[in-house]
Amino acid sequence: MGLLACSVPLAAALPDHGAVEPIPSAPVAMTIPREPVLIPQTVEVTGEDGGAIIDWRESVPGGSPNGGRLTGAVRLPASGSGYYTYDPRTQREPGGIATRWGTTRLVRELTDLGTWWARTHPGAGALGIGDLSRRDGGRIDGHSSHQNGLDADIRLPRRDGAQGAANPGNYDRELTQDLVDRLVARGANLILIGPSLDLHGPRGVVVRWPNHDDHLHVRFPG
Repeated sequence: MGLLACSVPLAAALPDHGAVEPIPSAPVAMTIPREPVLIPQTVEVTGEDGGAIIDWRESVPGGSPNGGRLTGAVRLPASGSGYYTYDPRTQREPGGIATRWGTTRLVRELTDLGTWWARTHPGAGALGIGDLSRRDGGRIDGHSSHQNGLDADIRLPRRDGAQGAANPGNYDRELTQDLVDRLVARGANLILIGPSLDLHGPRGVVVRWPNHDDHLHVRFPG
């Protein structure tokens, strides 16, 4: 009996593997060491080696599209999801790096437009983006506007889906109208269309203009 009595306290001291630890009635204060926040260094992208890197920054358009300047310009990469760039003076790809600068709003609208286009019209071919503005703004050969980072040219989608020059004879009217509608919905305040194009849109926003039968000219607010 004495041996049995001695074993009782010993058994009581052994852990009960089936027991559940009680949930504390109040939160338990714990000190968790904070990880250092790593802020990536801003990369100044001046060539094509940056690929699709976009150096987002605060940008300020100055003056007017027909006589202006641009501060804090953002460069549109040569290509991205749903779009490519071209030089309207040569009609060759890619567009010149000197004229692919715009405001943050404009570049974001164009990249978002390309993503939407690829998702909505996967078999239509990529959108061609022509001139935006110069890095500091100012005149561009062949344009009276495009001087403060608010303007961009977009090739008309073609019926054959090819990436190349478009005209009233080979453009896809339905796809181009869908493109115009999307730009209007996104807040474009000016879209110039050629006199020979069968397109429509809100009065004062979609405007017929000479020398725009092969592309759309779009402008977003600053």
